[in-house]
Amino acid sequence: MVGALGLSLAAAGFLGTVFSLPRALLTLPAGVLVERIGPTRMMHAGMALVLTGTLVAATATSLARMALARALVGLGYGATALVGIVYLMQAGPANQRTRRGNMYEGSLISANAVSGYLAGGISVYAGWRWGFGAAAIAVSAGWLIATWRVLPTIRTVLQARTVSAEAVAAPPAAEPARRANPRALFAIYLVAFGLAFGWAGAIVTLAPLYGGQVLGLNAAAIGRALALGYVVEACLLIPVGWTADTFGRVRVLLPGMAVLMSGVLLLPLTSGLGGYTLACVLVIVGMTSWMIPPSLLAEHLHGRFGSRAVSLYRFITDLGMVAAPMIVGSLTGWAGFGVGAASIVIVLIISASVVGVVLGPRWRRRVRPSR
Repeated sequence: MVGALGLSLAAAGFLGTVFSLPRALLTLPAGVLVERIGPTRMMHAGMALVLTGTLVAATATSLARMALARALVGLGYGATALVGIVYLMQAGPANQRTRRGNMYEGSLISANAVSGYLAGGISVYAGWRWGFGAAAIAVSAGWLIATWRVLPTIRTVLQARTVSAEAVAAPPAAEPARRANPRALFAIYLVAFGLAFGWAGAIVTLAPLYGGQVLGLNAAAIGRALALGYVVEACLLIPVGWTADTFGRVRVLLPGMAVLMSGVLLLPLTSGLGGYTLACVLVIVGMTSWMIPPSLLAEHLHGRFGSRAVSLYRFITDLGMVAAPMIVGSLTGWAGFGVGAASIVIVLIISASVVGVVLGPRWRRRVRPSR
């Protein structure tokens, strides 16, 4: 695609920004929009945008047209992800939120792996436009299946939860509603930013640059190292989700962030493919704690975790993903990969320390069995 459209590497990188920026800008008003038009209409609009963007990409003849395609896909992904997170955090028992979120993450990882493999193969044998064409067929099929099997359930669950949330917001005088602790919410949002900053800084920025410029690895070797990390992560998502729901979410979150930090620190010290792969695996395995912050938000908001709260959560995570490449890339170019890695670790330490101090007394308490 880069060669066919005559794109430079800078232009190709610009397409990544065009995908992320509209998605980030959509997140804050998206919560209000869901409340106005409803979750199912929001999902239909999101999938329509993804399909339209994919078709535009398949017929793109210039950078401007491809940028439009990526922007449409980013907007559509943002719309569907927002409704999906609200549903995951509200459907089913409260003590299974993290494993539901991790199952969702596992499906995304698997879909990305399968689609990338198939689209890549089709592009090699038939051209990159046919790869986008196959993706459009897959999106259409997914849209039909979601309309038939998924969206009715989402509508039923979210409408029922809306009625329940209104009852919590206006309880009888004898049963005052529990207010969310602002410090706890700040700590959770901060750790969400830290995880997003860590992922975008390490996997999107530091790992590809270090592997290519210092170790001299080609794109295929870097891709295999990252793919191995995602395979390990996919295998651990369900056990980690169950452990967090059973033994305490913060108790799993902090060790997960420690694993992520160890991979970031190891990365600029590696001198070969083996160490580089190990560092990438550690970073990606640490991201098995990705869905713990929304689970904690649902817990601390006491039944009021709706589309507006998810909008703020998504905006903060997108902010971390936008800020990390710029900050880490600039520091790495100015002072080297060690300083770039240190900037990621500092952000992770600050966010982990705050959530540990604020929520630590809560999860250290022993729960007495009811009589």
